[in-house]
Amino acid sequence: MKTAKMPPTDLDQIMPMLIGIWRRFCKLSGPADVLQTREFRQVVEAVLKLRENLETGERTGSQDDWNDPAFLGAHLLYDWVLHYQQGLALIHEMPSAPKRVLDLASGAGAFAFASMRQGASDVIVLNRNRSALTLAGQICGRYGFSLTARQHSPLFFPLPVEGTFDLVIVAHRLRELFPDTRKSWREAQRDWIERLSTYLSPSGTLLLVDSSVMHANHRFLALRDELVEAGWPVQAPCVWKGKCPALQANSLCYAQRDFEKPYVVKEIQRAAGINLGSLKMSYLMLKHRSAHWPQLPQGRPFYRVISPPIEARSGKRYHLCGTDGKKDIGSHFDEQPPEARAFDYLKRGELISVEEALNKQQHFDIVQGTRVKLEAALSKPLPSDPLT
Repeated sequence: MKTAKMPPTDLDQIMPMLIGIWRRFCKLSGPADVLQTREFRQVVEAVLKLRENLETGERTGSQDDWNDPAFLGAHLLYDWVLHYQQGLALIHEMPSAPKRVLDLASGAGAFAFASMRQGASDVIVLNRNRSALTLAGQICGRYGFSLTARQHSPLFFPLPVEGTFDLVIVAHRLRELFPDTRKSWREAQRDWIERLSTYLSPSGTLLLVDSSVMHANHRFLALRDELVEAGWPVQAPCVWKGKCPALQANSLCYAQRDFEKPYVVKEIQRAAGINLGSLKMSYLMLKHRSAHWPQLPQGRPFYRVISPPIEARSGKRYHLCGTDGKKDIGSHFDEQPPEARAFDYLKRGELISVEEALNKQQHFDIVQGTRVKLEAALSKPLPSDPLT
């Protein structure tokens, strides 16, 4: 079981580096650590346009972005920072740190960079756009990492790589690779993911990441159901092996993590009116097809917290999704019983166990003697059965 702490973001060092790389790539002049007023306004406009496209689903990515300084700035100085922090959090959730990593449709390599921050030593990025690969190489090189970048469309097999990988990443690119305006896109997406299994080592992980906005999340949850039905074991976040309860209820289910904001990101959000206080994403961590679902300790059910605290007439409640399906948990106490005090500090995405609660079908109520235990904190691997 991995015990090392997640590395710090190092954004105080990385952010000026990103600005400098962006300036040189676009042949711009100016200060190394801040944007000039005109540049800033253009980048903010590009960020707003990209967010509008993300919300509507009209456009999830464009090769032209890499040739436009404003859109390139939006990708590199805003999206890259978000995706890098997502990568740090999600990769740290793997049971062991990956050494050999393949990042497909990598963009400027935010997730690849995050894997190297956590010890990956052999990292390959594939992308069809040469500019994106150049930027990924410059970012890693300036930080002291060695990255292998190859220009190739990940849709075309065989991929120009040898051997298998501890981690294969497809982050924020599935809707670009398989737009839902194309005929039979679901089948093409599923078949493509199936072929990725051949690039995983027996203990390897396939990490899929997308947005948390409604249409993207519903599409992602539907893909989750298809892959589970096809026999892919899920490492995280799901401990429920059936059809996704959120999708059946036409609701959302996504992850949430802390968001560290350097000055430039704060200013972009302020100017754009973006109220985003945490990292939100849809993600799925799949084990190799030959593996099994994680073996959790026996004798008690486990639950993911899948909502923030919800204020109800009866008090605070949380939605849960666990080994025995969807539940919610609440308490009438102003001060929780000693064994249930973890309830007051629950966060979306944590894994908990609940014992000796008052069980009303799909509802848990905390009573005297109820035990609520944090089993896996955010970005921590699942507990394993000591007998396996």
